[in-house]
Amino acid sequence: MASVASPQRQAVMWEVRLREGGADDGDLRAFERWLGATADNARAWDALQERLAQMGGGASRASAAMAHALRAPSVERRQALRAAFGLLVLGVGAWGAREVAHGLGLDADWRSTVGERGAGILADGTPLAYDADSRIYLAGKVGAPVLDLRQGQLLLRSSPKSSGIHTVSTVHGAVVASGAVFHVGRLRERSVVSVGTGSALLRPAGRSAVQVAAGQTVYFNRDGARASELSFAAASAWTRGVFVADRLPLTELLEVFGRYRAGLLRASGKAATRQISGVFRLDDIDGALAQVAAALPVRLTRYGRYVAVLS
Repeated sequence: MASVASPQRQAVMWEVRLREGGADDGDLRAFERWLGATADNARAWDALQERLAQMGGGASRASAAMAHALRAPSVERRQALRAAFGLLVLGVGAWGAREVAHGLGLDADWRSTVGERGAGILADGTPLAYDADSRIYLAGKVGAPVLDLRQGQLLLRSSPKSSGIHTVSTVHGAVVASGAVFHVGRLRERSVVSVGTGSALLRPAGRSAVQVAAGQTVYFNRDGARASELSFAAASAWTRGVFVADRLPLTELLEVFGRYRAGLLRASGKAATRQISGVFRLDDIDGALAQVAAALPVRLTRYGRYVAVLS
């Protein structure tokens, strides 16, 4: 990291670097040294994290673009970060701003910030609930809406008397249902569908369709579908402020926790390969992290106020 860069710029670069999937224990030690080297570094890091935590509906488009660029998956980060810096520093025309907003999900029909769940109603009267830090685009038509879930998770409660067809798509496939109550969530490497009442047709990308009956929960991606023992009540517990994990990879659990806690949550070394089962309160992520550390042979290390690492 260039020594001539300002502490503020270094803080941004550390945020990006630590979010890279390849960051290792050496990176974390280097970050700890940088953070403690000067008071200016610590102030710059805390200021950046506070700004990211506050960026939501009231933030400027440029600031929101930067926030989402920093928090984008690694495959999208460099392009998004470059676009966001251009919007912040150089300024762009209206068309360019729209392109950046779309690329980062800022123009989603439904979106929520970290720590805040949301709700809406479709044109046919179907209630929609969505998790914190979610992005949903609406397509299709009245009677046959298509919800493109780019990030987070959602729950639809379609009336059993409804004749409309609802489709929820993710990068991993699509779920089609009519007159059903069902939940769809997206994680980085896979998605999940769980049906409460009625049934749904799951179409994993590039794979044969699978019928999901009431009470069933299925994970899916381009490799196919795999049934889970989670009940619908457990899979949709996030609507009640609770997350239930059943042999969930620790990296995925931290991804879920990241929807409710500003800053950086990481699993490094052998901890990244661990799986966990348990019930976690989403309104107390620091307590949930301590719960994980007590349940698994892992160590919880905090770097300042915003970075927590399980190793």
